[in-house]
Amino acid sequence: IWTLLFIGTVFCGFGLMGLLIFPDTRSRMFTAFRATAIGLGAIVLAVITYGYTLFLITAGDQYPALILRSLVLVLVLTAGTWVMYGIIREKTQK
Repeated sequence: IWTLLFIGTVFCGFGLMGLLIFPDTRSRMFTAFRATAIGLGAIVLAVITYGYTLFLITAGDQYPALILRSLVLVLVLTAGTWVMYGIIREKTQK
């Protein structure tokens, strides 16, 4: 779990650095989308692993709720990122 959290934090940091360093919109978009997607995936996988492990140990009902909320968060962030990606791509093609 700690390794996944570390990987997620590092990739999200790469995404932030890409937004700050790259000069044009397309390269910023590419770096931010790819790096933060990998970072988010690693962090969510760590949360799901944590919730599943504690569910097996304690059988509490809060851990399946944690897993479900994490998956809903991923869906919301994916949809929002997809919409923003389309808007930015449309504005940069003109």
